[in-house]
Amino acid sequence: MLPLLILAAVFIAATIDIRQHDGRVVRGVRLGSTDISSMTAAELDRELDRLDALVEGAPVYIETPDAAYQIGADRLGLTIDRPATTAAALDAGRGGSPVTRPFRWIGSLFSTERVDAVVRLDPDAAEDGLAAVAKTISVEPGDPSMVLRNGRLELEPGRPGSILDVTRLVRDLSSSLPSQPGDAISVEAFTTSDAMIDVEIQAVVDRMNGATTRPISLVADAESTRIEPALFRSWLSLDQTVSPPVPTIDAEALYAEINRGLGIGQGGIDTTTLIVTGDQIRLPVENATICCTAGTADTVLSSVLDGQTSMTVDLLVDDLTPLADLGIDELVGSFTTQHPAGQDRVVNIQRMADIVRGAVIAPGDSFSLNGFVGERTAAKGFVPAGVIYDGVFTEDVGGGVSQFATTLFNAAFFGGLDLDQYQAHSIYIDRYPFGREATVNFPGIDLVISNPTDRPIMIWTEYTPGSITVKLFGSATVFGDQTDQVVTELGDCQRVQTERTRYWVDGRTEVDYVGATYQPEEGLDCDGNRTIAPPECADDEGLIDSDDDGFGDACALASRICPPDATATDSDDDGVIDFCLLDGASCPAGTVLGDTDNDGETDTCVESPNGEPPASSGEGNADDGPDPSGGGDSGT
Repeated sequence: MLPLLILAAVFIAATIDIRQHDGRVVRGVRLGSTDISSMTAAELDRELDRLDALVEGAPVYIETPDAAYQIGADRLGLTIDRPATTAAALDAGRGGSPVTRPFRWIGSLFSTERVDAVVRLDPDAAEDGLAAVAKTISVEPGDPSMVLRNGRLELEPGRPGSILDVTRLVRDLSSSLPSQPGDAISVEAFTTSDAMIDVEIQAVVDRMNGATTRPISLVADAESTRIEPALFRSWLSLDQTVSPPVPTIDAEALYAEINRGLGIGQGGIDTTTLIVTGDQIRLPVENATICCTAGTADTVLSSVLDGQTSMTVDLLVDDLTPLADLGIDELVGSFTTQHPAGQDRVVNIQRMADIVRGAVIAPGDSFSLNGFVGERTAAKGFVPAGVIYDGVFTEDVGGGVSQFATTLFNAAFFGGLDLDQYQAHSIYIDRYPFGREATVNFPGIDLVISNPTDRPIMIWTEYTPGSITVKLFGSATVFGDQTDQVVTELGDCQRVQTERTRYWVDGRTEVDYVGATYQPEEGLDCDGNRTIAPPECADDEGLIDSDDDGFGDACALASRICPPDATATDSDDDGVIDFCLLDGASCPAGTVLGDTDNDGETDTCVESPNGEPPASSGEGNADDGPDPSGGGDSGT
């Protein structure tokens, strides 16, 4: 009986308490971390005002295993759904049947029921605000692909993707609202996985396998090329930008195999055999015949898929496209210098041109004239001709090649190439541009130019009996122009500074300079000194001016002591004592006294066709010319 009375009392107390909370939140309810027990609708509304203010300024952290991405709640358009949240709070604790309600009421005396605020994201704002986060967190599923395994095409399922679960994100935000100013909202980023497998693609793969079970024969120019199934399948792929996907073929690989089978278009382009007419450059016809005409690859694929195993393809003659693909189809620099025809030096100039013709400077690489041509020797076809050594004109094998160097230098100057290493002649030669020229001498004096563009530069050379031309072919990226020239005095020399402006197709301009110093005349430096050092004489010798040019150039005995009965004799009036002549000595007609043993004493009569005494064979200094290995420039 007592238990029933207790149960009735509990029921009555629960009913009275619940009735007293009509229009209020029942006992033991929390909104987030806030106790909202017994709040009226107005009090609850004020609490939601407070939560709204906290949410509005709270940073939101979306956490992943690797990092946390922060975004402001306002950028998400995050707001509290007040009607829905109010209804959820007022309905809390009022559910269940009348039989179980007293027991829930008793439980509320000792525990709490949590109600989460209902939050919403503004769709437009959330899309923009979550774009960066979703892009980082989400991974779009990859498309299926076709692969070749053991000579057979197979479908490879697409890579599984992971997409940010925005629905769960909103739900988790509801239970993570801040309770105090400054609190942040932290939620964990969850993703859903997916992978793409397409039955349509599998059907296309099966069709390609079925159509390529036998070798394929392609006939061109009466020659047949046999292609095995596995090789043909390796050129196939899928275009998945259309629906259903369609097969495609690697035309470049197909054409290369046909060219290989026919023995054409192999080994790249031989730049030494090109045909140049003015500023137009072409391949020789025999090197320009290649596979295939436009659309051939698509026709071959279509025919194979239709079940054909043999078909004819058409070749074409294309003497321009391969050069354009290589990037050497445009004239980017050119220069011509003149010279008298028929001279030995012309042989060397033209030999140099023949060696250099077709040389290619790769992007960013340099070209050394000495390094490419090597030493100029008779074995290479070079002949003796005029050179400049130590500021004096002389002759050596390879003379004249500086005219080629100067022509190349100017082509590079106007073609916009970098002029890394050069040296002008020490004496100005009027067949060259004043202050804008270069000489070479192996191995010390070199001309080095480099390619500052992202395409190759090819050096092409042409000549006539009276001229040499250097042309540079590449892609029109930059060109140079002479924009100023200043001449200053440097002692007795002229110092020439030439300004170049380079103009790039992207709008940039660059200014650089080249220089030259010209001595006043042959054999004289800027201080008026001889450019050839005088010989070193022995202690008993003196320096003499054998050619009366005002500079000592030979050694001779400064004095000779003759016996008391002999006279010092200068037989050729050159200021040098040739021998001692015994007083009163005489010789038969047609002979003269001579010093045949080189002891400084006349000792016998020797034949003298011109009737003059011979000089001692050990005296004097024959001038065989300057040592070609010495300093200075060459190749005039």
